[in-house]
Amino acid sequence: MAVLTIEGLSIAFGDTPVVQDLNLNIERGETLALVGESGSGKSLTALGVMGLLPRRARRSEGRIFLGGTVISSLDENGLRRIRGARIGMIFQEPMTSLTPVLTVERQMTEALVVHKGLSISEARSRALDMLARAGITEVERRMRQYPHEFSGGMRQRVMIAMTLALEPELLIADEPTTALDVTVQAQILDLIRTLTKDNGTSLLLITHDMGVVADMADRVAVMRYGRLVETDTTANILARPEQAYTKQLLSAVPRMDGPVRDDLAQSKPVPALELRQIGRSFRGRGFLSGSATHRVLQHVSLAVAAGETLALVGESGSGKSTLGRIASRLDLAHEGSVWIEGDDITGLRGGALRRARAKVQMIFQDPYASLDPRFTAAQTLSEPLALHRGLSGKALRTEAARLLDLVRLPGGLIDRLPHELSGGQRQRIAIARALAAQPRVIIADEPTSALDVSVQSAVLDLMREIQRQTGIAYLFIAHDLAVVRSVAHRVAVMKAGQIVEIGSNRDVMDQPQHPYTQALIGAVPKLEPRRTAS
Repeated sequence: MAVLTIEGLSIAFGDTPVVQDLNLNIERGETLALVGESGSGKSLTALGVMGLLPRRARRSEGRIFLGGTVISSLDENGLRRIRGARIGMIFQEPMTSLTPVLTVERQMTEALVVHKGLSISEARSRALDMLARAGITEVERRMRQYPHEFSGGMRQRVMIAMTLALEPELLIADEPTTALDVTVQAQILDLIRTLTKDNGTSLLLITHDMGVVADMADRVAVMRYGRLVETDTTANILARPEQAYTKQLLSAVPRMDGPVRDDLAQSKPVPALELRQIGRSFRGRGFLSGSATHRVLQHVSLAVAAGETLALVGESGSGKSTLGRIASRLDLAHEGSVWIEGDDITGLRGGALRRARAKVQMIFQDPYASLDPRFTAAQTLSEPLALHRGLSGKALRTEAARLLDLVRLPGGLIDRLPHELSGGQRQRIAIARALAAQPRVIIADEPTSALDVSVQSAVLDLMREIQRQTGIAYLFIAHDLAVVRSVAHRVAVMKAGQIVEIGSNRDVMDQPQHPYTQALIGAVPKLEPRRTAS
């Protein structure tokens, strides 16, 4: 008997169908990857299984079985009994599912007492064991800590340990590694693989990373516009996809064995961006952190030429984003100097700093968090146009429309709010906003990591084309090395606040010299199936 069976599931928002006549099943111990673009219905399907549909959504048809139980007909009390105990769920960002005001010990033991009927001492013993199996050291001390005291990778380990401690029959993992760097991603995937195998747990893996699919899944189900397009073994989907949409998805995946970028024109004598001996320390504050000083950047120097893309890679905590904030003048408390086109802008403040910032702009990872939710696209673009270029009235609207056209968005979107746009459209607005000031340098901090592969491919193509047209320099901060291979001219590798290797894309990617670079590249999931269906 299958662990999960979905028969004819349809979900709608009002009269708008978002999942239509979906049929799926997952066998005991099997991993099924559910893939497709944003808006295809993947996450909504998972929420439908958990009985956690948004208030405006409703299941209009179909049945969902967990083993022999028809869980789609259960009331809220019945669903509450199976959530956690029989079905567990891991979300992309564990801070949204961990309670920030409770210690890890309290959260883990409470769940075990409620769902498994263990005593406090039994629950504590099992929590300690699961955290240790999840690769967390000093578990006695860590149990007493709060979620904010853990790194992103460690929080995800806590979430996995907490979920699998309850020994569910089915684990749903919704983009569990998207925000993690490649080495931590590899560790988390190994952890999920080991713990699910040890417990005989079935896994529904929702992801847009086809490398993760190849590494983890026995079978793949491809969704588009709420419908099942194709399902087959992972080996067959990767090697012999039948449907045009599946072929399109796979063709958009950046590959580590793909071509490297080599279209850099002759460099100008003065770099567009130069960072000289940048250092940065943070002093702890508050009762928990004391007053210790943490050194984040250690005398980092690098330069980016006009028309060049320099990729900055490394694990979380290596100092990449801090260096990007310093380069964009969002962090002024540092050692060393920042130069734009031969001018030292380090000591500038007030109006002079504002004028200098027009030359260096930033694109963030999550446009929904960086765009003002109250501003239409026109208002978002008008602000930098008025501030940095002095435009007003009709000229303002005309230039905003031109920027939309430059990032290949239809003019009809100009009066829409962020929530009325797709993720890819929001990121194009963020790119247009960065271009509005006519900068010479753009700091792109993980600009495509939250996007599915086809949208990611389109955004990267757009950034390359804009660079060819304008000669702009990109400092491209990323953890996806396959993306870096396709977008960068040169690559700088950071570890513990230092550049450990820098060179051409081809040299660093194909002949890495530093052991840390070799470890990063070795951790990248390959587009070849690791598992075979059992």
